[in-house]
Amino acid sequence: MIDKPLVTVVVCVFNAGHYLREALLSVLNQSYANLEIIVVDDGSTDDCFSHVADLHDPRLEILRQENRGKPAALNAALRRMTGAYYAVHDADDISHPDRIAHQLDCLVRNPLVAGVFCGFDLILRDRKVAPVFSAKDVDRCTWDIARMHMPGHDPTAMYRASAVRGIQYDESLPIVEGYDYVLRVGEQFPLMVLGECLYSYRVHWNTVTKRDPSHRCEMLRQAVAKVHARRHIPLDPANLPPMPEARRVRNRLRDNDLVSHFMVSVLDLRHTGEWVRAIKVAFSCIALHPEDPYYYKPLAYALGPLGFIDTYRANKELALRAQVGA
Repeated sequence: MIDKPLVTVVVCVFNAGHYLREALLSVLNQSYANLEIIVVDDGSTDDCFSHVADLHDPRLEILRQENRGKPAALNAALRRMTGAYYAVHDADDISHPDRIAHQLDCLVRNPLVAGVFCGFDLILRDRKVAPVFSAKDVDRCTWDIARMHMPGHDPTAMYRASAVRGIQYDESLPIVEGYDYVLRVGEQFPLMVLGECLYSYRVHWNTVTKRDPSHRCEMLRQAVAKVHARRHIPLDPANLPPMPEARRVRNRLRDNDLVSHFMVSVLDLRHTGEWVRAIKVAFSCIALHPEDPYYYKPLAYALGPLGFIDTYRANKELALRAQVGA
C-alpha cells in the first residue's frame, strides 16, 4: 500500500485479567505497523494493567475513566482517535497478524464501503475452534441489515472514519451497543465481510454457564424497538425477542446461541472440502452440553448431504425475502 494511512485500533478494557497482554500483543505485532492504539480503561478493579506495564510502544495510548460501560468507553476513544480508519478489538481477544492489513486493503479497494468485517473463530476453554470465514458482498450485507441481522461479528469490524464520524455508540444500550451501531452504520452505508478468519473471540465458559440472559434480552428488545422507530415500521410486540421465562433459561440463551456459529462453521469447512475438520467442530459443539439435543444440530450439518442442506437454506432465504418484500 503506497500511502500507508494511519489506522486507529480501539481496545476497551474492564477487568480483562491476564488476557489483556495477549490481546494487546496481537495488535502491536500486526504486519501493518502504522497504528494508533487507544486503550480505554473503563474503571478496571483487577490487576489487568500490571500484565502490560512493560509494553512501552509509542503507538500505545491508555485513557482512564470511571466505570461507565463499554459504549461510553468506545465513544471516548472515537473522540480521541486521529486515524483515517478505525478497528475494534476486545480486550481478551486475539487478532491474526494480517488482520489490519487485509481489512485495510479491502477498504482501500472499495472506496464506497464504510466498514468491513472478517471471519473469526472461538477461543473456548483455551482452544481455538469453529472458524467461520465466508465472504459477503455489499448486497448480502444490505440484506442482513434489512432483516435486522449483523452481517459480521462486531468486534471484527474496521470502519472508514470519514463515513462513520457522526455515528456514536448508544450509551443507553450496554451489552448490545455493537449490534445497534452496526445496524445504524449499515442503514446508511455499504458494508462487506472479508472471506478470511482473522480474529479469535474468547468465550468465558464459566461465566456463560452462570449467566442470566434477561438483561441482554431486555437491551436487545430496546435496540430492536429503536430500529423500528428509525425505519418507521410499526412495532408488533410479538416480533420482539422473547424474554426468558423464570426457571426455564435455556442453554442457547445463556451462550447467545453458539450453536448457530458452529453450524455456520461446519458448512464453511464442508464447502472448502474440510469434512474431517467439520466433524470435529460438530463434536466440539456437542461437548458443550451433551444432554441438550439442540447442540447436536451441527452434527446433522456435518453428516447430511451438502447439496440438500444448501438447497434447504437457499429456499428458506428466498421465502424470507418474499415475506419482507426484498
